[in-house]
Amino acid sequence: MKQPREEIIFPVASGSSACFPKEALCPMCKTSKVLEPHSMAIVNLGAMLMTNRAKEAGTMSNDLDGFLRFIWHGAHQGGSGDHVGVSAFLDIVEDVRGGQADLYFCSTACLRAFFNACVDAFEAKISEANTKG
Repeated sequence: MKQPREEIIFPVASGSSACFPKEALCPMCKTSKVLEPHSMAIVNLGAMLMTNRAKEAGTMSNDLDGFLRFIWHGAHQGGSGDHVGVSAFLDIVEDVRGGQADLYFCSTACLRAFFNACVDAFEAKISEANTKG
């Protein structure tokens, strides 16, 4: 797998833009095709507005905004752990109208590279918050 040619800009999906990437090219290796009719690994996230009391039926709703966020909650009040007193977050997907989003990758290797890039960006946010504290 080739390294990404450019840095990922977070969030990758927002508002009415609920799919990542927009073009049919893997956002990580930039060489293999994704989207129909190609093979792909998909991260699907979302919420359904339940439409009956038994919660057996649901629908997408513009009353929902979907999100995927990494959060660091540092130890406090005598707790132990890394980055004591530090709070940080990284929005991967934010305010997706309808509550659902799809992220497409050509392989599990590129899916892993994406999440590694997410964790790297998250760790940078934690380090930044650590130096401000």
